[in-house]
Amino acid sequence: MASPTDEPAVVSYGTRASTTHVVRRGPHLFHWRRTPGESAVRAADLPPLPVLRLLGEQPAGSAVRFAVPRAVEQPSRRPEPRPAERRELVYELPDSVSIGWHLLAGAAVPRQYTDVVLRVGAAVRTLHHSPAPTAPHRPVPWLGGLRDWLSGRPDALSERLVRRIGGDRCARLARWAEDAAAVTGSVVLGTLSPGVIVVDGRDRTAHVLVGAEAGHGAPELDLGAFAEALSTSVDVALAGAHHGPDELDYPSLWQAFVTGYGPGRPGDAPVRRAAVLRRVHRLRSMSSHIGDNAFLQDQVDRLPELIDHEGRPLIPAQGHGATAWER
Repeated sequence: MASPTDEPAVVSYGTRASTTHVVRRGPHLFHWRRTPGESAVRAADLPPLPVLRLLGEQPAGSAVRFAVPRAVEQPSRRPEPRPAERRELVYELPDSVSIGWHLLAGAAVPRQYTDVVLRVGAAVRTLHHSPAPTAPHRPVPWLGGLRDWLSGRPDALSERLVRRIGGDRCARLARWAEDAAAVTGSVVLGTLSPGVIVVDGRDRTAHVLVGAEAGHGAPELDLGAFAEALSTSVDVALAGAHHGPDELDYPSLWQAFVTGYGPGRPGDAPVRRAAVLRRVHRLRSMSSHIGDNAFLQDQVDRLPELIDHEGRPLIPAQGHGATAWER
């Protein structure tokens, strides 16, 4: 009998962190099957059930839905696999790819999704202001892992990082990570980006994937992650074939998100610092999952500026044109 991963895929991709295998189940229904890989730079498992229940409690007809996966036990070749090594996450979604995929493939431009992202901003604010389950408490995994990595400097990339940015900047990053990890806060998604937003083409409903990085933390972690993802999308687009003014207008998505988020948005400084931490985590993940490359080297070379300006270059300037990123 064929395993789920043997089924014909509409889309299939992966790194050492995980493999995603998308199978069509109907005209507007796709199963996204994510299987964890061998990399240690990833969250080990889904957040606790109380957190998942909070994320899954959505009124009927909601314009934004948090897509909570179901975990499926998978056989392993290892003699005694740990639970996290054999749990495949299965999402039921209305499209085979995210809006991030559509944008970087040149199939859409950012302004086509401002209405969706505005509603996502409002939904994320509601999540952040919902009473968080008190137990069991689990901080956002990537942040805890980054804090420990910055403090311990256990590998070649961390040594390279210190050589490039200097001990003082590295200590500043470690302090930011320690301070951010100490905030109990609310339930946050942890990895908010265009790559986790899937849109139903029939009614523009947004499905926001909930992954293993969700947990307790300060709201600025989600805003910083989203800003950093938009900045990275611009860098990737500039290196590809789709980098006209319309394709680079990611600031319109940031403006839509913060407008939707509305009152009570975290201060600029915590958001900027969270964006820098998220960038460093991304580079650590890239080094572990893909290996060294020119893009990684360029991003590491730009870290001193990001740290000295406390992340300002990662936040799109509001009220300006497509290439207006604060410098």
